Amino acid sequence: MDLNHKAKKSNSTFSILVAGSSGCGKTSLVNRFIGDKFKKEHLPTQSLNSTSHTVEVNGRQIRILLNDTDGDRRYERFSINYYSTMDATVIVYDISKQESLETASDICERWKKYNQGTKKAVVILVGNKSDMKREINKQDIEDFAEKENLPHTETSAKTNENVTEMFMSVIKRLIENGDDDGGDVPADDRLALRKGYSSMSMHEDTVPTTTTQNSACSCVIN
Repeated sequence: MDLNHKAKKSNSTFSILVAGSSGCGKTSLVNRFIGDKFKKEHLPTQSLNSTSHTVEVNGRQIRILLNDTDGDRRYERFSINYYSTMDATVIVYDISKQESLETASDICERWKKYNQGTKKAVVILVGNKSDMKREINKQDIEDFAEKENLPHTETSAKTNENVTEMFMSVIKRLIENGDDDGGDVPADDRLALRKGYSSMSMHEDTVPTTTTQNSACSCVIN
């Protein structure tokens, strides 16, 4: 890879889809990551909400579009857009609600269905609300993640446990996938996202109208 191309890749914009059942904390995870904020009240996301954020990784300025989507099946017809045009998908479930994992399983199936093509994509399964009493058996989720070949971690948007680490690990993997030689992403990525990849194709269908916000704060990872 020539230096000019590598410099261009360093300024790339990556799109990350944050998907999961209603109330599992998708918006809270995004807000905690981009602004270190947390709100107790739950306001359901309608359709798709996009937030722009800039991070620095090993001296690179990387622009991220975090797309928080409603997990409602009413929007399933747009799944072909959501899952096929994003560079990464964060599948979120609520560890305190068993039915949340069922929704995550459904999203996983849609992700696998629509991610077919030549471009690598990143996916991770995230159990949010680790600060609450667990309803989902930990062994069950580990078995599910292994069966689906998904990297898995747990977070708490409320206490800020593992939120930045999770998002930055996804971003670093996206940078690595964008470089022919793997770039300068450390080999000992904290979450070791070395599996769960699939190809991705692009579709021209129209997605619902989105709301875009801009974040001026940055995360710096050296």
